[in-house]
Amino acid sequence: MRFMNEMNTEQPNKLCLEFARILGSTPSVINGVCTATRSRTNIHPTVLGRNAQSFMFVPQAFSFEKLDDEGNALCLGETVILEEEINPFISCLRENGIIVTALHNHWLFEEPRLLYIHFQSIDEPLSFARKTRRALRVLTKKDVGKSHENHDNTLDLAEKLCEKFHDILGGMHTFEDGVCTVMDSRLNIKPRVMGRKGRAFLLIPQMFVFESLTSDGKALCSGETVILEDELNLFISKLRKNNILVTAFHNHWLFEDPRLMYIHFVKIDHPVQFAEDVKDALQVLTDEIVKC
Repeated sequence: MRFMNEMNTEQPNKLCLEFARILGSTPSVINGVCTATRSRTNIHPTVLGRNAQSFMFVPQAFSFEKLDDEGNALCLGETVILEEEINPFISCLRENGIIVTALHNHWLFEEPRLLYIHFQSIDEPLSFARKTRRALRVLTKKDVGKSHENHDNTLDLAEKLCEKFHDILGGMHTFEDGVCTVMDSRLNIKPRVMGRKGRAFLLIPQMFVFESLTSDGKALCSGETVILEDELNLFISKLRKNNILVTAFHNHWLFEDPRLMYIHFVKIDHPVQFAEDVKDALQVLTDEIVKC
């Protein structure tokens, strides 16, 4: 998935382009950080009975921060993964000295079961990319899952709703194949990971998506945000007040300061209503600068 927006005002340099090429991904610069993204398009999940083909559900993302004098950087990675792939993938990462930082669900009521693995290293970016590519080769290329047919002709409506969805939630947005994606970063949070400053979207994301819109005006609406410990339960209460399903909250990384948590949530809803409810919940998150 290509993210072209106000968060991506720089062109990728040669190193970034090669990093993405090795990983078979699309390069971009988000918050000044080289970021390479792709989707596992051979996985065809449903969530709450709706097709869930967006980057939110089948992501692969990799990034590296500013190089030090020795050419090393904080490198991050994550991928959606199937149960039977987990241990071969972990073994390959560990054989190459990459730190496995989290393994968990992000969603509920999905088919097939989707898990997500996060990993990090201080490394030379192209070396990290090659090591990660080696691990990614254990993941199946066979088609997994079966999308439901959607006969509703709702693309025009979805595109119009996407503009409203974006207007409410801010950030940047894309609309492609009936999927509306809104992205932002919590740039007031300034973490260090393994002693390194981090600005990667993978560290401080906010993402909101709707897809699989049907003629009743409802869609599969999903969201995630980085969140601080003292914000978590206030945010959960706001979501639950509006019957939004909280599906997971957990770490994604290790050795970070301040401690970063991530929360994922979903609902079949009218996209504009979902956006308004999420915006209301986001008001409990601090705008003050947070750093170690």
